[in-house]
Amino acid sequence: MIVTTFNILADAFIESNKKFLNKWYPTINEHDLKMESRFNTLIKYINGDIILLQEVTPLIRNKIYDMFNLKYIILPLSIHKSKTEITGNLTLIKKNIFTNIVHNTIYVNDKAVSITSVDNIDIYNIHLDDTFKKNRLKELKLIKSTFNMNKKIIIGGDFNGNEKLLHLLLKDFKLNIEKKGTYLCESSMIDYIYAYGFKNVKGFVDNIINKNTCYYNTIKKYGSDHYPVYSKIS
Repeated sequence: MIVTTFNILADAFIESNKKFLNKWYPTINEHDLKMESRFNTLIKYINGDIILLQEVTPLIRNKIYDMFNLKYIILPLSIHKSKTEITGNLTLIKKNIFTNIVHNTIYVNDKAVSITSVDNIDIYNIHLDDTFKKNRLKELKLIKSTFNMNKKIIIGGDFNGNEKLLHLLLKDFKLNIEKKGTYLCESSMIDYIYAYGFKNVKGFVDNIINKNTCYYNTIKKYGSDHYPVYSKIS
């Protein structure tokens, strides 16, 4: 099966941080950053058997439902406890593959974690803290404490960091991916898909953007400031 994770860049984030737009998105005008300009582009990369999306608003969840509900079960949006940005994690499960689908949301440091159980697999859709390493470490430790190691586990999403201590928490999980930058012009990989209890795992970062044009062309090609990550798991 194919698992996808993709942070799709919420308008709420752009609107609440306008004074930083030139710093974070040089050469990109604000209109091109808005979801209405990007939606038809980014949906080309929303594919697979299990899809983990981050920075989804309720409005975009509804648009995704309208477009994908014939092929996918669109689970409830797990919304972060933020006073300024109504965004969250959204999981899609392809129909007629799994049974006994159960969805739940837990919170770590006010960050929502979407947990979907399908048959004997627990699927975690996460978006860790974007500011402090210690917060990310604390959040992932709390998430890990909920793992049922008697089941298969998939955990994917925006980890917001590639620090060694953070990823050592998942040392028993398979990654098997050629690491590439997954956010704009940064060389570090911050979006991941890990798997536990599976025989074969092979990941891929869809990043073919030239570093000299990465700010503008990332948005233009992928419809987000992140690159989609895929993993073939069996």
